Amino acid sequence: MGDLMTKEKWILAVLGIMDLTLVIMHYTDYVLLFFKPTGYIIPLVLNILVLSVIAFKSKLSKVWTFAILFVGIPILLFHGFIVLWLDNKYTEIVNPTSQQSLVIEYRHATLGETTYFYDFYKTNFGFVGKHLDDQSISIIVRDYSSSIDSESILGLGKEEWVTTNTVRFFTRQGMKDVDLSLSQ
Repeated sequence: MGDLMTKEKWILAVLGIMDLTLVIMHYTDYVLLFFKPTGYIIPLVLNILVLSVIAFKSKLSKVWTFAILFVGIPILLFHGFIVLWLDNKYTEIVNPTSQQSLVIEYRHATLGETTYFYDFYKTNFGFVGKHLDDQSISIIVRDYSSSIDSESILGLGKEEWVTTNTVRFFTRQGMKDVDLSLSQ
């Protein structure tokens, strides 16, 4: 039984370290890019499952297990709904002369006219990104043509690396430079 408690403590410690790392990353504007499209559902599910299994196996009342599931599952469902509703898309532009790249998170909302939102993340390692503060843009379009999409509004496919730290986009509203060095 003592061996089981040490396993539980280790599992809780690893879970706590993972959660603390994600919180610190969030407050320093860093993200794990492979979690971005799911809205961190994987860590939420992992937390709920681990806490439920530990509560179920422990000497605590089974009420705790049901309380964790009763609170956790609606939170997961609500969070999943929000992630689906936002419908963010992602693309990566790799600098051909260096190992850094730019990840673009984009979506659009239509209410009379269409507004396109773009957030930019600098990455050197491919899986950890730094949100580029003050580089986000939104573009409002009043044209209702079916050939318009988020990629063409930003000018994806026509962008160019002006320097090793600057990407230039030829957007529908003119040139937009994204400076990756401003995040340091």
